[in-house]
This record gives sequence, structure tokens and C-alpha cells, in this order.
Amino acid sequence: MISVVRAITGAVSWVFDLLMAPFASAPALGMIFISAITAVWALLLFKAVTPQDRLQVTRDKLFGHIYEMGLYQDHLGILSRIQGDLAKANLRYLGFTLPALVALTIPMVLTLGQLEGRYAQRPLQVGEETVLTINVSSDERASLQDIRLETPTGVEVAAGPVRNERAGTLSWRLLATAEGTHELRFLRDESLIGSNELMVGQGLPRLHDSNENTALGILLYPGAPDMSASAGLTGLKIQWPDRETRYLGLEMNWLVAFMVFSLLAGLLLKDLLKVSL
Repeated sequence: MISVVRAITGAVSWVFDLLMAPFASAPALGMIFISAITAVWALLLFKAVTPQDRLQVTRDKLFGHIYEMGLYQDHLGILSRIQGDLAKANLRYLGFTLPALVALTIPMVLTLGQLEGRYAQRPLQVGEETVLTINVSSDERASLQDIRLETPTGVEVAAGPVRNERAGTLSWRLLATAEGTHELRFLRDESLIGSNELMVGQGLPRLHDSNENTALGILLYPGAPDMSASAGLTGLKIQWPDRETRYLGLEMNWLVAFMVFSLLAGLLLKDLLKVSL
């Protein structure tokens, strides 16, 4: 199951890498672009799944009953009848839209996972520090003192390791000295027990602070470190800086920005795409 989820998220990540590549230095424009693309496929999927003609008739009845309530608000008998008709029309409308909501769930979860990995955190900048913590397997805890971190040019160990033998963890404070994607190697004596990448510079790479070993975790956090190929590591955590993105001078959380821009794009494009909501 986990391998299938990894394959799906890998394919989706490849598509997003292509779409986001032109916006490496302009995250705000990238968010607006992805929000517009999301609005387009969501509208088209909604149109394909729902009976548009019947949906529009039901929606018109809903508004008609609401107008009726305003006209006959002083007539309790008529008002109670209108409320019953309004409830029935509302249930019919929900019945028509529910399949579309179900169909939208999985692609929307995949989209949100990609955006969370790219907009919630950012890579380190030259001169910044972070804390890296690894969890070793039970087989490696006896040799915790023999495990060391090998860093390439561009990354320096500022402090550590700090060992917790009871928890089976080692922590280092790392300093970024050059841009690039730097491979960190974890060795016991001269045997490689695991590795991970430390990203320094600009761009919109997928990042997450710790590894996720469940299918749901991999689906929701495609930027989490992959420990499946590590021989002696069971966990890894990197403290990435929070990404701060401004839109026309206003700083917004990535999820709020996505909701605002995708909603605006949907309202602007629904008539062009001939979609009845």
C-alpha cells in the first residue's frame, strides 16, 4: 500500500515540479497560477460529475423559495409550506452535488499536500542554521557512540552530536555555507546507515520537518524525508524555516491564499467554462 501511495505522490510531485519551476523566485505568482489551474480542473470535474440541467433547475427553485419567504413572512401558514419546499429543494441540490464533492476529494488532497510542502516551509539560506535529529533502529542503539555525520562542502557542523541513548537519537546543529542540494550521510564506522538531502537556496521544493511512515502521512506530506532505503534509521527531523509569502504587500498563510485565489478564479471562470454551481 505504501509503495503505491509513494508512486502516486511521486507522479503528482513530478507534475508540480514542472508547473512550479518558472516561479522559483516568485512564490506569490506560483500560488496564483496553481490556484487558477486548480479552479479550472475542479470546475470541469464538477461539470462532468453533476447533472448540470437538473442542478440549475434545483438551484433556481432554491432562490425562488427564498424570495417567497421574504414576500410571505407575515403569513405563517404559507411560510411553513415554503420552508418545507425549501428543505426539499436543498436536499435535492445536495444530492446532485455530493458525488462531485467525493470526486474532488482525492485530487484536492494531493494538491494541498504539494502546496503545504512548498509553501509552509522554505529551504535554508546561506548563513542560517538548523537542527537535524535522527532516530536509529534498535539494532544500532548499542553502537550509538560510533555513528557520525558526514557533511559535504556547503554544510558545516556547528555543534553536536547530542546523543540520547534512551530514545536512540542523535542531534546536530548545522550551518549552511553555500547554496545547493547537499547530501548528508550517516555512518557507523565506515558503513552507510542512511542519508538525506539538505536544501540551501531559493525555489519551491517539497519540504517537511520529519519523515512519515504511513500511507496517509505520505499522501498528506509528499515532502517528508523517505527513510525506506535507510538501513539503520527509523526517523529524521529537520527544522526548516517557515516561509513568509506576501501577496500585494499582504502576508497570508498558504492555505488562506489558496482558498482566496482559487475561489476568485472559480467565480471568474465558471461562466466561461459553462459550469452551473
